[in-house]
Amino acid sequence: MLLLSSLHNLLQQVLSLPELHTAVLFTPEGQLVSYASDTSKPKDEIRVLVGVSGEVWQETKQHGIGMVDSEIGRIIVLPVLPLKDNGSTSKEPTSDEGDPVMLVALNAKDSVDWDRLRISAKELVYHLEKPVNRLRGRLSTRVAQLPPLNPNVRPPVTRAAKPR
Repeated sequence: MLLLSSLHNLLQQVLSLPELHTAVLFTPEGQLVSYASDTSKPKDEIRVLVGVSGEVWQETKQHGIGMVDSEIGRIIVLPVLPLKDNGSTSKEPTSDEGDPVMLVALNAKDSVDWDRLRISAKELVYHLEKPVNRLRGRLSTRVAQLPPLNPNVRPPVTRAAKPR
């Protein structure tokens, strides 16, 4: 089970302040799931990191890892991939797997070594694989049960009652 407090604690363990200052878990669509960061960072900066990380992933996903030096520091992005039948992850996403359900991004100062960032990100992904993959099955089932969207149908408009 994914508990937000547990996720936050796991993300917090990766940090090495002030150098490695932010860890985020988000969907490929850019929805923030959880993050841990230096307490001085406002949430708007976290949202910027998620946006940049999503773009980095879209441009580099064929390599299975995204790495970029940016105005906000070094960013590394890794997918949480589906587990194979033997419990291990596939090394790279394949076209039939589609996008991963979750992505992990780490943000650090330019002085942090890329190898250190990659090792930290891979360790974090390792700890997230099983709980996220348990969630993957539930998400797939729920999405499959939803009726298709009809673009011509609008939801009913409800109006607030007038005060007396």
